[in-house]
Amino acid sequence: MNYNICGKILKTHGLKGEVKVLNSSDFNRFAKGKIVYYLEGDNYIELKIKEVKDANPLIVSFVGLDDINLVEKLVGKDIYAKREKDDLAANEYYYSDLIGKPVFNQAGQKRANVIDVIELPQGHYLVCEVAGKRKLVPFNEHFVKDVLTDKIIIEEIEGLL
Repeated sequence: MNYNICGKILKTHGLKGEVKVLNSSDFNRFAKGKIVYYLEGDNYIELKIKEVKDANPLIVSFVGLDDINLVEKLVGKDIYAKREKDDLAANEYYYSDLIGKPVFNQAGQKRANVIDVIELPQGHYLVCEVAGKRKLVPFNEHFVKDVLTDKIIIEEIEGLL
């Protein structure tokens, strides 16, 4: 089974086992009753979400971890969700599937590599590295023409990369 990073536990919040979680998933991974995981050695340890308070970052509590002493060991850990292709609709992608892909323009020239995906109020952006500099490419149908298994094809306009 594959797992994707969907967040990171930043710090504890209060004394009742709540933690602040930076959500890095487009999917609703953090909701009451959902299962997420953290990595302990080579093992994925299951956590069932007890409650989520909508804040930035999220404030999350887990079933059975109702004391600050029980969640302190989780601080700094990445949170994972099981990766299931059925979660994706047409033209939806896991961030981890995009990161690392080479970016080619409409003429077939390699222009960059995707090093991250970020979400801004205006939408999602591919963070591309071009000659040691970071450039943002809007992740929409106007600029991203195709996402293939081995590359991303963009419509490059002057000044984009």
